[in-house]
Amino acid sequence: MTDRSTLDRVVTDWLHADATSAGSDRVLAAALVRVSSTGQERPSRLARFADMKSTAKLALAAAAVVIVAVVALNLLPGRGGGVGGGPTAPPSVAPSPTVQPSPSPSPAAAFPSDGPLSIGIHSAVLDGVPLRFSVSAAGWTSAGTSLGMGEYGQPDYAGIDFWSSAPDNVYADPCAHTPLDPPPSQTAAGLAAAAAAVPGTELVSGPASTEVGGRPAQHIILTIREDLGCDPHEAYLWYDESTGGASGGWRWAEGLGATYWVWIVDVDGTLVWINAYTFKGAGPELAREIMQIVDSIEFE
Repeated sequence: MTDRSTLDRVVTDWLHADATSAGSDRVLAAALVRVSSTGQERPSRLARFADMKSTAKLALAAAAVVIVAVVALNLLPGRGGGVGGGPTAPPSVAPSPTVQPSPSPSPAAAFPSDGPLSIGIHSAVLDGVPLRFSVSAAGWTSAGTSLGMGEYGQPDYAGIDFWSSAPDNVYADPCAHTPLDPPPSQTAAGLAAAAAAVPGTELVSGPASTEVGGRPAQHIILTIREDLGCDPHEAYLWYDESTGGASGGWRWAEGLGATYWVWIVDVDGTLVWINAYTFKGAGPELAREIMQIVDSIEFE
């Protein structure tokens, strides 16, 4: 017979199973087998048999109610309608990838556009190092990474070169274009000492330790000798490997008797090279103009 405890276990088994999983249907199927296959005792009296038939009918009716309840639950919105089916899962939507903006690379060199420079602050980037400088007098113009004021070649001219990357070596023979071998150490002090000793030049001042924009720097002042031995524009002083090496990217002597100011600034391990020059007969006012611009430099 199917007693009440058996039916209770059937319902409890199903209720304790995850009704939304495929396993719940297996629990229900097993329960129905247990209900239908439960053995019947053989009564010794007819009245007893009749009572047991009534009990069995009640058990089967209860099982039918369970089946109807299960079917109804499976047909409710949000539940799978097929046998063995679980809930209809929401479509898997892959999250949209977050697009990160690409960092803007720091340009190796940038400078104000060619042409006259207005009075005020101007920005530049040298070898990836950003900086600002100010111009306090009219008449300065920009060309490439250089500034100029006055008539080129005349005593009223001043020029300032901001090297896009610092020179790597100097010339042991400026007229023959022979590089110094071995090259100097790639430090501000090493390069300043080598530049101060270039043949065909006369050292006026330095090398001396100073600061530019709050950064440690080396400073020298030298002049081009009158007995240089070749045309000044054929006499090479120092060069940058990245812009042509010993056969290109050099600084030539602008003229006999020309004066050069050189600053080699160490900005967190990157050397920033600035050289300025005037021609023979230049007055002190041009030196003041040069110093005003260099003193105004700020590194970002």
